[in-house]
Amino acid sequence: MRLGVAALILLVAAGCMAGPTVAPLWNLAGVLETPDGVVGVFRDADGVHLVLGNDDTGGQHDGADGESRPTVHLFSTGGQSGRTYNSFVFGLAPPGAVSVHLAGLDGIGGTVDGGLYVIALREKDLLPQNIAWNFQAQSGAVIAEGSNITP
Repeated sequence: MRLGVAALILLVAAGCMAGPTVAPLWNLAGVLETPDGVVGVFRDADGVHLVLGNDDTGGQHDGADGESRPTVHLFSTGGQSGRTYNSFVFGLAPPGAVSVHLAGLDGIGGTVDGGLYVIALREKDLLPQNIAWNFQAQSGAVIAEGSNITP
């Protein structure tokens, strides 16, 4: 009995010294390392989510039911955010797409990962009508293109 109690105390003490183990909350795709923290996207029953650091910005409802058409969503901050990257374009890529490109905007990301993508941009207060996008296949052929965000 004493040996069992002593072993339990040692296990608890060892666990406390090792520190907490934090399990990932989301299975992120299109992960980007930025000076502001990790950015990524995931998809669940609520749709496509953008994650900034440890914050889920909420699900975009299209894309939740298995649709495969391209979707383009925008999350943009303005003012004095103190962030390096202030706007994020993300969503579902069409089948066969390996990358997403934005005309006239220089950002990081855009690689399709598991059918999802995210692009981080420095622009503040980016307006949807200022976004022209295209999805490209491995060959560089354009699979889909358009402007604005998808409804």
